Amino acid sequence: MSAFPAAARAAARTLLLTLLFVLPAQAWAAADERMAAAEEALSAWDMPKAVSLAEALYGENPSDPRNAFLLGRVKLHTGDYEGAARLLEDAGAPGTPGGYLDVARRTQAITANYQQVESKNFVFRYPAGKDEILAPWALETLEESYEQIGDVVGFKPSPADGKILVEVVADAEELSAVSTLGIEAIKTTGTIAVCKFNKLMITSPKALLRGYEWRDTLAHEYVHLVITKKSRNQTPIWLHEGMAKYLETAWRGPPGKALELPSEALLRDAVKAEKLITFEQMHPSIALLPTARDAALAFAEVFSAIEYLHGADATSVERILSHLGAGLSDRDAVAKVYGKPFAVFERSWRQYLQKRPYPQENASVALLEKHFADEQPEAPQEPEKKNAYRDLTELSEFRAIKDARARKAAHLGELLRARGKFAAAAAKYEEAVARAGAQFPNLSNKYALALLELGEHGSAVRVLESTRDYFPNDVFTNLNLARAKMQSGKVRDAEPFLRTAVSVNPFDPEVHGRLLAVAKETGDADLLQRSSRALALLTGAVPGQQSTEQRP
Repeated sequence: MSAFPAAARAAARTLLLTLLFVLPAQAWAAADERMAAAEEALSAWDMPKAVSLAEALYGENPSDPRNAFLLGRVKLHTGDYEGAARLLEDAGAPGTPGGYLDVARRTQAITANYQQVESKNFVFRYPAGKDEILAPWALETLEESYEQIGDVVGFKPSPADGKILVEVVADAEELSAVSTLGIEAIKTTGTIAVCKFNKLMITSPKALLRGYEWRDTLAHEYVHLVITKKSRNQTPIWLHEGMAKYLETAWRGPPGKALELPSEALLRDAVKAEKLITFEQMHPSIALLPTARDAALAFAEVFSAIEYLHGADATSVERILSHLGAGLSDRDAVAKVYGKPFAVFERSWRQYLQKRPYPQENASVALLEKHFADEQPEAPQEPEKKNAYRDLTELSEFRAIKDARARKAAHLGELLRARGKFAAAAAKYEEAVARAGAQFPNLSNKYALALLELGEHGSAVRVLESTRDYFPNDVFTNLNLARAKMQSGKVRDAEPFLRTAVSVNPFDPEVHGRLLAVAKETGDADLLQRSSRALALLTGAVPGQQSTEQRP
């Protein structure tokens, strides 16, 4: 006879089954819910939440490859590449190119011997050597971006989330390795920086033949990070890039100053020809468009879309991102802020493009292209003998000038300047500028150099300022303005032009030599330290003021 009646035995059996199966199933369901929450947090770059959930799940069951895979990706997003690689290997992640394990391994190898410096909100990591020059300028840019862009967007990452990681890579190949972008896409579209894996990655300016606007680029990528965090990664590429392009100058002044003359001309011509790139064609990345021209046009378009929205309502960017973060689609978010259906916004934006003021001048789209130092420029073909002089002018550095008489005068001016006949050269350059205008920086700078040789500082400044209106970041225009100011004894007035030059090509010893002279004149201890260290890295010593005889 059983010690328990049948009813009691049945109840006990039910309880046992519950303990064996029901409770574990509930625990598995809870784990799955936490896994889903961790994945959402990781996608949104909500790292405190992602770290907490991933570490807890792994701690409870380290043998579950799902937990190892999750924590490995979290560590990749927090800059622990060694830990990421180890966990991803344990999880059995494939090492295929562009996969998480491949990225973790290659990033670990590339950054193994990096140096780093920190500011209040950022960690800046760079290869040992000359890239140290970037550090103080980069951190200054980033901290200004944190404040100024944060005010526009209505979001500043919490210090509790940890400092934001920024890393410098040496060239296009390394950028491809750490970002998953293909090397051909990078070189075709001139991509030089990426915001991915909860960090900013930029290519060293020394990888490009003439540098690039690397400080604005840092700000641009920072906008991407803020957009991702504020909207919980719910912003489509056209809004992402439009906001980043429009706001990239906010760290140093008003937003909306990033579109240069070639981009404006490209946009104007596309509007006239009704050949705009659609927002859908920009997905999943502008960097994947087939040509640099397409990428430049896409950036100009999305810039103008944000320009249109921001011009009507300065809070539009902040409000759109808030709506996206709350779960609205891009079309619904824009419609809610615009106050009319998205189709009406898009139609009105296109009408705005028709009426938007554009410069009448043209400039070569080639000025927008970024050439890596390892790329060989295409060699010009030999001209036919009977048209030798005409064709030589077309193959010269002034070939972008369409006016044949202006191009001929510029070429003659260069021949005369090379022979030391500066007055005659200046006359020819003046003739060329009178016909072609100020939208060709190379021509204006050659003219200015001839004027500086003649001691005509005021005239040189006037020529260069006209070109700077079109190309405010042109490195040679700014350097020659600094030369003109300093030659005329106005050392302090040279500083803003030299700072702009550093923002494009920070590896020119002359720029730092002149900044050192400015620092001594103004008593700026920080600038003195930056310039002295830069000169030490570039030349091995701190020389006196650099020669003004250098040429673009």
